[in-house]
Amino acid sequence: MTKANKVPKPSLGAFLNMAREYQSAANTLFHIAKDVMSPIYFLYAHTLELAFKAYLASHGCSVPQIHDLESLCKSCQKHGLHVNRELANVIHLLESENEVHGFRYFAFVSTGIPEIGYLRQVVDDLMVTVAKDVERTLSKDSNKRAVLKFIVGKPEKKVQL
Repeated sequence: MTKANKVPKPSLGAFLNMAREYQSAANTLFHIAKDVMSPIYFLYAHTLELAFKAYLASHGCSVPQIHDLESLCKSCQKHGLHVNRELANVIHLLESENEVHGFRYFAFVSTGIPEIGYLRQVVDDLMVTVAKDVERTLSKDSNKRAVLKFIVGKPEKKVQL
């Protein structure tokens, strides 16, 4: 895609919906696949990133194109998000792994990460808070947009009679 064909910025509803999808995927794997920890951590970390971006968008802020959880969390806090000790601890622990893309690729560095159950609870709590905030803003927003996503299956060979 060339610069002339810029993609429009996602709406705050899009950030929230995508955060919910990642949270749902992480929670599903949490219960059935305890042996695939890095993907679950990645899904929870990405849920946090998207939730923070949804929160910022709901407060009329431009959404930075960064993945730095600590910076995003601090920006949200400046705009009124209550950041309790648990959230601050989890963000700090995740950031050491997240900054080297350790949940997506193997990183041969020592890091500390939160226990997965602790992480899940903190993410679930944040999502409740952010969803309430975003939905309150969405209910006031008359400028609603829709985006269509087409799913295309594998082409089938046409049989000639």
